[in-house]
Amino acid sequence: MESKSVPFKAFIYTLLVLGAAGFTLPFVWMAMTSVKVDREIMSEGLDLMPMQPRPKHRSPHVDDHYFDEISGPFQEQLIKKFRALAEATGFELPAEINGEIAWQQIGRGLYKKMKQRLKRGVWESNKSADERVAGIVAAAREKIDRGLVDATFGAIYRELRLGRLQVLSQANKEQVLVDYRDQRVRLTNKTPGVAQLKENVTAARPYAAVHYDFRQGERLVLTQTFELDFPTENLYRIQLYVRPDDTWHELWLTVEKGGRVYRAERAVVLANFEWTQLTWQEPSLDDTSTKIKTWILLHEDGASPATQGDAKAKRLKLTFEFRQVGSTGAWVNKLEHNYIRVFDTIPLWRYLHVSVFLVIANIVLTLIFSSLVAYAFARLRWPGREFCFILLLTTMMIPPQVTMIPHFLIWKWLGAYNTLTPLFLPAAFGNAFFIFLLRQFMLGIPRDLEDAARVDGCGSLRIYWHIILPLIKPSLAAIAIFTFMGTWNDFIGPLIYISDQRLYPLSLGLYAFAVQVGQNQFALTMAASLIMTVPVIIVFFFAQKYFIQGVTLTGMKG
Repeated sequence: MESKSVPFKAFIYTLLVLGAAGFTLPFVWMAMTSVKVDREIMSEGLDLMPMQPRPKHRSPHVDDHYFDEISGPFQEQLIKKFRALAEATGFELPAEINGEIAWQQIGRGLYKKMKQRLKRGVWESNKSADERVAGIVAAAREKIDRGLVDATFGAIYRELRLGRLQVLSQANKEQVLVDYRDQRVRLTNKTPGVAQLKENVTAARPYAAVHYDFRQGERLVLTQTFELDFPTENLYRIQLYVRPDDTWHELWLTVEKGGRVYRAERAVVLANFEWTQLTWQEPSLDDTSTKIKTWILLHEDGASPATQGDAKAKRLKLTFEFRQVGSTGAWVNKLEHNYIRVFDTIPLWRYLHVSVFLVIANIVLTLIFSSLVAYAFARLRWPGREFCFILLLTTMMIPPQVTMIPHFLIWKWLGAYNTLTPLFLPAAFGNAFFIFLLRQFMLGIPRDLEDAARVDGCGSLRIYWHIILPLIKPSLAAIAIFTFMGTWNDFIGPLIYISDQRLYPLSLGLYAFAVQVGQNQFALTMAASLIMTVPVIIVFFFAQKYFIQGVTLTGMKG
């Protein structure tokens, strides 16, 4: 008999493990997606794990994994053929990169593009293998030209480029400090052994390419002192256009003005390879607003000899320092990259404070007043008690959608619209289900304990506080968990009563975030969703013992 139960137990445990994996997989998928960059999400296939960041010692370089995810017939043969067609166009590779890796990636990229552009009949004909290869190459010869090869190479070529550098005054006066279209002051390279600046003024967006080799040193420094058209005390923002080289190295800014030094609170990570505008500014009222934070704060850090004694106070010294990171540092930068962007996009700390306040207020009010009402129904005798209890239970059958508009009109008439009051004060009127739950639990407490307390001189409130509440802790814990989850995830309530973004809880703030970043920023949406989900998982993980105990004991004693 015992031997027959072993397979059954194994079957049950297997189902439990599979069920747990099924419930865990969406959370794991969300966590993995939250640290991916945009091109990983838009790539072909479904990869659970994020792409490994690959910091490079040298730049420019070729992304030797960009066109790895390709498949199709005659892959190796056609890649070599397409590479030969690309070389025949007269395209030349830059001397600074690995030519063999570059041509291999170009061939793979052209193979992927031909899979998309050539007709299906060319790939799926009934001819022999050699004839099919020859037909594909003949059709591709008409498609592969210099422009297509340039575009394919541009997809794998990574080069750190610096564009226009400008400042903005408090009066919105803009001054361009470095613009590679003309002969204005340039940034000075303080580490010539590590890096070289190569200007390209013929491009549509003129830039200075930074070619570096971190094997000659762990950092490179670019600096210059500028003369502003306005006093440096009126400086508002510093803006630099950058095209990163996807190495996950770090860019730090140091500003010297008015005899003081200001340093960036965090680095700019050289992730991705699209042109972007970097912005730095000192702390201001902008930091407490609900607008998207597109800037990095500058904090004062000591005296500046370079700008000491500036009579006109118009000298501004900027130092851009590029620091090398290893594999561990690159992983750290990638893991926190999207989360930093989330905190910059929305005032997440403000939303979190509102949610925590609502959770605490609802839990406290629910536990106190629901337990008081339950105590009156379970332990006190008064006229009409049974009728009132039945009336209470009937309210549970009324859908909340029916009372939504009357509640809104009442709170608006009371002047509580666009305040947090309607989101927590209703808890002071009790919850019908929680009152029923607590009443059933209290009915199982022996009357002898209450009679003994009354003999010792305790009143009803002291019996409630010192005897009843300690005995119903498991049930209170279960109700606290229910209340926490309901308040934390409540979306309809804030949507109805709140219009001021400063009062948004996380649930409504996450919706506003999705609207702001658009529908294509899946990684940022996953990162924000994970931030909201983790507290629920942590609370349930630590409180599951009391939750299960409260529900179990309530069912037994009711």
